[in-house]
Amino acid sequence: MTQTEHAIHRERMKALVAYTASSLDTEYPSPFGAAVYEAQSGELIAQAYDTVLALCDPTNHGEVNAIRLATQKLGRLSLRGCVLYSTCEPCPMCMSACIWAEVDAVVYGASTLDDADPYWPQPSDVTPEELAKRMRVEPRCEVIAHVQRELCRDLFAQCDEARHQRGLGLPPNR
Repeated sequence: MTQTEHAIHRERMKALVAYTASSLDTEYPSPFGAAVYEAQSGELIAQAYDTVLALCDPTNHGEVNAIRLATQKLGRLSLRGCVLYSTCEPCPMCMSACIWAEVDAVVYGASTLDDADPYWPQPSDVTPEELAKRMRVEPRCEVIAHVQRELCRDLFAQCDEARHQRGLGLPPNR
């Protein structure tokens, strides 16, 4: 990865963290956000945060919500030519959705096991990189880990504080 590409990823992740932080003022604060950018033009196609608790739907992760919005906006199922950014390492469901949507790359900040485990313990030990390696279609989805990880960790801490101040716990099964 070139220094220019790295700088672009850092800038976009910083913007995603700022957008996701807006969820902290909602009834259901969440540190899990995602954004889809068109790779060539740099246009932001869609961004979303997780609505699992708000809509009582375990599939409404930030990545899935962003993919849904992006494909609807573009009017096509394929997101080839796009990059998905996530504040946290995608779970196997979200990484599979990225593969099915044919995104070129997934860039994430925080680690699921180290930074986000109290929120949603990942029920699988399959990493995004392992899923991408198993793709049967070329080119494979590139996975770029830990971009702006500290900033994403700070977002998790801010969300913890917002939840604590409002007396909100994590879901009962967590």
